[in-house]
Amino acid sequence: MPGPGRNYRVSLAWPRLPAAAEVAIVAAGYAGYALVRLAVRASHPAAVAHAAGLWRAERWLHLDIEPSLNHLAAARPVLAETAGYYYALAHFIVTPLVLAWLWLRRPAAFGPLRSALVLATTAANVVFWTWPVAPPRFAVPGMTDILVRYGILGAGSPHGPDSLVNLYAAMPSLHVAWSAWCAAALVAATRGRRRHLAWLYPAATTLVVIATANHFLADAAAGLAVTALGLLAARAAMRPDATGPGPGAAAALCPTPRQTHAQHVPGQLPAVLPTARHGCGPAPLPARHERHSATVIAR
Repeated sequence: MPGPGRNYRVSLAWPRLPAAAEVAIVAAGYAGYALVRLAVRASHPAAVAHAAGLWRAERWLHLDIEPSLNHLAAARPVLAETAGYYYALAHFIVTPLVLAWLWLRRPAAFGPLRSALVLATTAANVVFWTWPVAPPRFAVPGMTDILVRYGILGAGSPHGPDSLVNLYAAMPSLHVAWSAWCAAALVAATRGRRRHLAWLYPAATTLVVIATANHFLADAAAGLAVTALGLLAARAAMRPDATGPGPGAAAALCPTPRQTHAQHVPGQLPAVLPTARHGCGPAPLPARHERHSATVIAR
């Protein structure tokens, strides 16, 4: 039977797994996305109706910036092609690179951050399945499909990238969600003021997804929201419950002296110190040292 004070609940933020297992998780996530893509192909009328509703809401709130950005990019070939290739490639390059960097260089941070990405993507897939939304290029008159107009990576052809993506999964924007996760991961796993420059990546991604007529501003906001929810859920899963932390949580909350020394930055206090909270604390002294300490105190 479980001993007292142990927590055997299933954690949403599981520790780092071997590389093959982590790749399998990513592959399973993409397989789930592919299933959703197949399921919503028949939802074109509903997707367009939902997009029209979003467009009316944005116009009522005076947040309808999509046509201005789209027309600005479409009229300038260099800007249009840059935005098109950014949209088509950055999404699938930067995120795996950040995951690989965390796995190799920041193993302690990899588990909860990877879990946050999985949770955010799962939440997005649920929305794709239950509430499909067409992108502005399909739902707003006068918008230019920049990827098709400039032939970015064969967009628009029967065997181009359109055949591999869910055309009615604009809400939320996974481009924005994953770019925001990349920035949050870099900020959380590094030190120094310059790490906050990472937020320029989701800012640029938001401009690109709107300018290419692939997402509404509301889609970008929803992408930020699912990433925030994923990060919060993974963080909450790391906290012990009333029964006390289990083995995995104890390791995170009570670092070994070697872990503590590794986290120490010259001139600063260690980022994590073992304390008496949650059952943490320094290892007990041998009996002879206890007697010696008592003698010193008595003197």
